[in-house]
Amino acid sequence: MSDSPTPFALALLSLDGVGRVTAHRLLERFPSAAAVRAAPREQVLLRLKGVPRADLTVDAVCAPAFDDALAQAEARIAAFAAKQIAVLTPGADAWPAGLDALPRADRPVVLYAFGDLAALAWPSLAVLAAAPLDAAPFEAAQTVAKAVLARGRGVIVGAAHGVDLALQKLSLGAGVPAVAVVGSGLARLERSMRPGATALTRAGGLLVSPFAMTHGPFPHDDRERALVQAALGRAVLAVAPPADSHEDRAAAWAAEAGRPLLALPPVPSGAAWADAAAEVDDPAAVADLVA
Repeated sequence: MSDSPTPFALALLSLDGVGRVTAHRLLERFPSAAAVRAAPREQVLLRLKGVPRADLTVDAVCAPAFDDALAQAEARIAAFAAKQIAVLTPGADAWPAGLDALPRADRPVVLYAFGDLAALAWPSLAVLAAAPLDAAPFEAAQTVAKAVLARGRGVIVGAAHGVDLALQKLSLGAGVPAVAVVGSGLARLERSMRPGATALTRAGGLLVSPFAMTHGPFPHDDRERALVQAALGRAVLAVAPPADSHEDRAAAWAAEAGRPLLALPPVPSGAAWADAAAEVDDPAAVADLVA
């Protein structure tokens, strides 16, 4: 069996009662089933202190049947690779470090990616914009993106019509790779978005999703999509997010995490992140924050 953290992570998530918090707490200290099995049981349980059914989880990882789960995970990873889909988990070479700043409960354990993984390491601006968007912020977001792309920085957007698609097209024209975060499994990407997604990946961009391939789409998953977008960016631009929207909450997380945060008005009244955000006066200066 492989000692890679990726099949171990997938196999962990197949166990009853194992969610993100449990998986992350194990993966942060034990990158493989072999590492769990080699450690004193008390040490592993200490790592899972407070987690429900921790003893049953450790028993399951140490049981011979878990080898079958690992083998199935390796087979799934190989099948995805044959379709040019990468499966990334914490500890993997291409895992984006920006995600590690998210709380365990919000941090993906698995990131599915289609396209050029180098785009994940590109200095990029995460653009948080919820549709529908009024004309003024829509145009302002494109102006900022053009200035950022002109400096060779990338953009991280969603995978929806409106400003997301507009910024994807701008990145194609500028020849700079973009990352589009899908709010469902990659296999459930909206049909009308697929031609643009194909163009994006052919131009060196990347589609990513924190959801299993056939998951969704479900409206509540946009919360996680927005958080992943914000976490992947070197800086974050909040584009007139409605109060209590997923983009509003992702901007609040970015402020708490100390990410450079910019805002295009209107900013929601009483937004917790308003004082931390800089208004965009000079679009060309935004690229300096995306380092």
